Amino acid sequence: MINNGKKGGKGMRIGGIASGMDTEQIVNDLMKVERLRVDKLFQQEQTIKWRQEAYNDINRKLANFILDSKKNLGLTRTTSTGILLSNSVESLGWVKKVTTSDEDALKVTANANAMIGSHTVEIKQLAQAARQTIDVQNIDELKELIDGDKLILTSGTGEDVKTVEIDLESLETMTDLVRAINNAADNNKSLGLRAAFDKDIGLVISTKNTGEDEVFEINFKNDIDPDKIKEVEGKDAIIEFNGKEVKKSSNNFSVLGINLQLEGVSTNPITINVSSDVESVYEKIKSFIDEYNKIIDDITEQINQKFYKDYHPLSNEEKQAMKDRDIELWEEKAKSGLVQNDPTLTRMLQTLRSRLYEKVEGVGGSFDHITQIGITTGRYQDGGKLVIDEQKLKNAINNDPEGVLELLFKTPEGSDENDEKVKNSGLVNRIYDTMVDSMKEIISKSGPGEDAALLRNVRSNILIDFVTEQSSISLLDKDIEKLNQRIIREERILAQREDSYWKRFTAMEKAMAAMQQQSMWLMSQMGFY
Repeated sequence: MINNGKKGGKGMRIGGIASGMDTEQIVNDLMKVERLRVDKLFQQEQTIKWRQEAYNDINRKLANFILDSKKNLGLTRTTSTGILLSNSVESLGWVKKVTTSDEDALKVTANANAMIGSHTVEIKQLAQAARQTIDVQNIDELKELIDGDKLILTSGTGEDVKTVEIDLESLETMTDLVRAINNAADNNKSLGLRAAFDKDIGLVISTKNTGEDEVFEINFKNDIDPDKIKEVEGKDAIIEFNGKEVKKSSNNFSVLGINLQLEGVSTNPITINVSSDVESVYEKIKSFIDEYNKIIDDITEQINQKFYKDYHPLSNEEKQAMKDRDIELWEEKAKSGLVQNDPTLTRMLQTLRSRLYEKVEGVGGSFDHITQIGITTGRYQDGGKLVIDEQKLKNAINNDPEGVLELLFKTPEGSDENDEKVKNSGLVNRIYDTMVDSMKEIISKSGPGEDAALLRNVRSNILIDFVTEQSSISLLDKDIEKLNQRIIREERILAQREDSYWKRFTAMEKAMAAMQQQSMWLMSQMGFY
């Protein structure tokens, strides 16, 4: 066999011509032994990548727990454009229960800070938008009513006056006109008007908002037939709340933390009753604790997971010799215990447990310690899981719902020092902050993986230190880079070693070929041929 330039070789390789040996197989077998050292490096690299995946999976679970629990608690909301915004604890809608004696005229909900008790409401007047109904069927009829060649719309008062001119000559249908009015803007500021057309009614133009300050004007002729235009002025809503008159520009507003949605004028006083929604608050807290315990269970399990030192990542050749199920079982053990006794995760569980048992400083309610509302941490072996005394928690909610919320959600004011911040933070915020601190450490170790956007939703600056201090290169990435450099060096050595083997066998084949030629010549000289 002649092989010219095979597998990193240099020059001609001659195998088995004179000796009859399978030189290529011999070299391949020799190189398998030589490659054992490189294979171990590849196994180390794969183990590091698996460890990265394990860390990233934990961070993903922590991030989703924080985001999902905040959403479930009502601490965040998502805008129509997908932007995540925070809600104040006072705006939570599951703390107080509210009823009304006339749901046809008044719909109500209550924020967490709604005043408990009975209240009376009389709806004197609903807020309404300013509106003009113009009796026209087409553009030409409208032209007859306006003063000048263009339709001039003016909205607002004082310094907030906005004006738009619409060239009616450029419009063909009333649909075109309606679209032009709805999109009307002065220096990119909307006129705040909406329009619609119906052949049985005519053209209707109104302000988008309600209230007596909502006004607009159209450049009608002075001598216009008054029957052609029906005008309605904007009005404020007027109610009496516990005997006190309240005027608002909208039919939806809040008084004493009670959200009022006015539906009609009331003929009799309406009674509103506000009370603590014990069951709702209990279920929200229980749901949070259940999810918290799940993630604590998961991390505790991974910290205590057994490590099988004899199960290494399989090479391609090893996989080819195994069944799919055997490969799956092998890799399950090979991936086991990759974060066993990890100091970051262990410290997080210890910190969570200790911080939950510290008093909350500066509270104004009845409770400053977790056990006062019937919540305790379980066994130390359980990693700080929480246990609820249902009756004690419900009693605490019933007696002082605001105090329970403050204990859980209190936010420190103007405290930059970490210890002071912890002391003045509610228990739920302590959980979130502790998890975020650990997530930052994990990012330092393994990077964000493919979850950078998810992590930033948890806290917008969570990657700042990773980017500025580590140039977005994790510690495990550095380990992989070092291994790659070693693998490159070893591959170079292996290529040289393989070439050396081929040179030796090629030299042997040449020598044996020369000997055979000499033997044949001697035998021919002696007359054997």
